[in-house]
This record gives sequence, structure tokens and C-alpha cells, in this order.
Amino acid sequence: MRFSLISAIASGILSLCAGASLSAGVPVIPAPQSAEMTGKTFNKKNIERVKYVEEKNLPAEAYEIQIKKNRIVVKSSDDAGRFYAQQTLKQLAEADVMYCGVIKDAPRYEWRGFMLDESRHFFGKDQVKEILDLMARYKLNKFHWHLSDDQGWRVEIKAYPELCTVGGIGCYSDPNAPARYYTQDDIREIVAYAAERHIEIIPEIDMPGHATAFTRTFPELAAGQRTVNPADENLYVVLGTIIKELADLFPGRYIHIGGDEVSTQGWREHPDMNAFMEKNGIASYNDIQKYFERRLSDIVSGTGKVAIAWDDVIGSGMDKDRTIIHWWRADHPESLEKTLENGYRTIISPWDPFYLDYIQDIRCKEGHLAWEQRSNEMNEIYGYKLADDQHVIGIQANLWTERVRTRERLGYMVFPRLIAIAEKAWTSQENLDYDDFLKRLENEYKYLDSLNVYYYDFRDFDAHPEPKR
Repeated sequence: MRFSLISAIASGILSLCAGASLSAGVPVIPAPQSAEMTGKTFNKKNIERVKYVEEKNLPAEAYEIQIKKNRIVVKSSDDAGRFYAQQTLKQLAEADVMYCGVIKDAPRYEWRGFMLDESRHFFGKDQVKEILDLMARYKLNKFHWHLSDDQGWRVEIKAYPELCTVGGIGCYSDPNAPARYYTQDDIREIVAYAAERHIEIIPEIDMPGHATAFTRTFPELAAGQRTVNPADENLYVVLGTIIKELADLFPGRYIHIGGDEVSTQGWREHPDMNAFMEKNGIASYNDIQKYFERRLSDIVSGTGKVAIAWDDVIGSGMDKDRTIIHWWRADHPESLEKTLENGYRTIISPWDPFYLDYIQDIRCKEGHLAWEQRSNEMNEIYGYKLADDQHVIGIQANLWTERVRTRERLGYMVFPRLIAIAEKAWTSQENLDYDDFLKRLENEYKYLDSLNVYYYDFRDFDAHPEPKR
């Protein structure tokens, strides 16, 4: 083996596979499907000399790059593949030496996502655009935007302006903070910015629980315990209007309707609920949520969108052709099994280890459940065994922001762990190599430094002290 490698180098040809030592000749994240690089170097003065060729035989988002001594040829079947080839070329050009050769690449999953919660703490357009830029660099393509929860409503709805002016008041760290939210013009600007980077934005309006900001605006639709009142028919009128405006604002295919962590206590105590249950043949208080989820899913479907819901809703009887299940409950593997058995398209997003609000080192003090010394370390993310099932459409990392309220804290919790998520979502299982990933990550530390992104440094815990919330 040693002799053959020396012979290959001596003849001027070095073949690299993504699982082999990519860092030497192809220092790119995420790792490509395959790379055959020669010992010859590319003259980076000619980096703009790129010929783009349409190749219909390539799958969606795939690309092929041929790097010759003085020019580059990129083949792709669509604009996304061309864009991802450009991201690869940018990273190659940042290295000290850029080699000639052929790179062939395609994503492992169609869904490569990141979720930002802006209900707990609001960050604004500039921060979101910075996140979208970094997502694009690492070929992530779904930005899940959590825009409502107990702490605040963050998206303007023209029909109900009080949702923002009343429901938008406060945040996790200050319930009396002035209302902050995105206007519809803000949303359109960000959606267009994301589309230029081949990122689809998925808005989330969390119902029927986590609804305190909503019920501050509509107290007559509340049922206590942070829930809405599914027995009030006017609720569905209001939600229909909201969903219609969201569908017009967000041209993507999906609307996330939440559905997690719903308490039935408020429903048990509500005077209208027993008659409502009897009228609709609802057997138990737990089944009230099932009824609600079907109604809300039908509203979403009526706009031409596909509903996404957290896996708490499994068993609600939602149409599998019009619903995607978002599995987050790592402590409920049976929910994932049931979701897949029932044929739902599924996003894998377990809190252990894909939640980035959990600390990445037990020496950290401020992250979610830090007091229990429960951490989601980068090697655990990279090594997580994904379900091998045709219904798994991808993976996603989530950042809940109860303990994140500054740009520095956000960067510290997200990077570089999101980069590991990106490689896991794009690169085939057989080409994943954590040791080589760490070598390639050295270049990304420099890149983050160039943008003044404050990140957690896995090489030296004290290099970037943990910022407070």
C-alpha cells in the first residue's frame, strides 16, 4: 500500500476519495462524493476562468468540477448544483495550493437544515443574513424560522396587527421589552436573500401549545396552560387568515405548525370542552390535540403548502402525503419508528445530539441543562447513527434561544457544530471521516475569524471564553 501511494505521487497523480485524506488535496466542507486530483497545481490567477456546462444527466443539486491548469469546467443540471460547485471552488481557492483534478459531488439528503428561534430572543435582519451566508457556504438549504412561542410573536400579519404590537412585546429575558418583529417587507427581503443562496425558508407558528403570545392578542381564544381553545370555531377563522398571509409571504413549499409539548390541563378545566368533545366524538382530552392538528393541517393544505409538525402529533391521523413529521424527541425512539412505519416523510432532529442550545463542553455554564452537565459535543453529532429508511428526507440542527440573546452567544453555540451537521447532511455515510473533518475544519476557523464570528474553539477551551447569555 505504501509503495503504490509513493508510485502514484511519483507519476504526478494522487487519487483522493472523500473518506480518505481529503484534507491534503481537497480541503472542503462538506466532503465531496469523490475527488481525483493530480499532483499538478492550478494557477489561481485564473480562478475566474470558469466554463459552466448544463449536464441533464446529473441529479438535482449535483455537480462536477474539472480543474485544469489554467481553466475550470463546471457541470450541473440545475442552478443549485452550479451554486454548490461555486462554494466548493471558493473553499479550494482559499487553500495555499489548489490542485488540478476532477471532483464529483451530490448531496446525501434533500433536507439539510438549521432552525433559529426568534420568539425567545429577537436578532434582526443582519444576523439572519449572516446565518444564511454561512449556511450557503456549507450547502445547507433549509432555514426553519421559529417565529411564535410564549415569549413573542415575530411576524407581521396585516389582518391582525396586534399580533406584533401586543403579542410581540417581551422576550425570554425581559417580558416587558418593547415589541420586536419582522414587517412583511423585512420578510420578503430575507426570503429573496435566502433564495439567491438556494435556501428555502420554513416559517413556524407553534400551536396549540406554546401559544401565550398569540393569546395575549386573542384572550378570548385562550384555554389556559399556554394553549388555545380548539372548541371555539372562531379560532380556525383567525388561523386560516394567518396561514393565508404566511403562504403568500413565504413562497416555499412548507409551513411548520409546531404541535409539541401541549398540556391538556387547560382543556380539562375549560367549561366548553366536554360538550365540544361529545359533539365531535372525541374520546379523551389527549385526542383534542389530534382533532386540532387535523383541522390546522387542512388549513395549510388549502393554501397549497405541506404542513410540518413535531413528532408529538404522531397518531393524529394527518394525511401522510400532506404532512412531514419532524422527529425531535430523542427519548422517544418509538415515535420515530411509528412515524417511519406509517410512511411519513421525516426530518431527523433529535435533541440529543442535534440541539445546539445544549452546551458543547461540560465546562460551559450557561447552556440548556448545563447544571446537569448534559452536553451535545461535536463528535457526538458527527458520529450519530441515522435511521436507514427511505422516508428520512434529511437532518436539522435546532437552536432554542432562551439562553442566547447576543450575536456572540449565538455564534458560540452554533459554530462549529453546525458545520458538522452540514457535512453529515451532505456527505455519504461511507465518506464521513471525523479525523479528516477536524483537519479540514482548521480552514473554517480562519474563515470564521475573518468574519469576526465568535465561535466555540474545540482546540482550546480558553481561546474564546464562554459569553454570558
